[in-house]
Amino acid sequence: MLWAQRSVRAEELPSIERLFRDQVDAFDPDSRMLLVSVDGAWPMLQLWVGTLNADLQSSYFGFTPCSRRDLPRAPVLVSGASARFSQIFHD
Repeated sequence: MLWAQRSVRAEELPSIERLFRDQVDAFDPDSRMLLVSVDGAWPMLQLWVGTLNADLQSSYFGFTPCSRRDLPRAPVLVSGASARFSQIFHD
């Protein structure tokens, strides 16, 4: 999985979630992709998106590629499969 991150204003989250869900519906039958967040200084959120490939990742304007070690230790699941989220962040 490829990861990317970006700080966004809270009101930007719904459009990013829609893009994410559209991609999952079209390209991720195994529910591997994740969208997670950590609260920043209000009204900001720090988002991380895990996609299957660079083509999907390129759809997320302003997101910067990052490595798995750059992921937060205790994020909140925004969208994606809760089992996959638990596997990555709680196991």
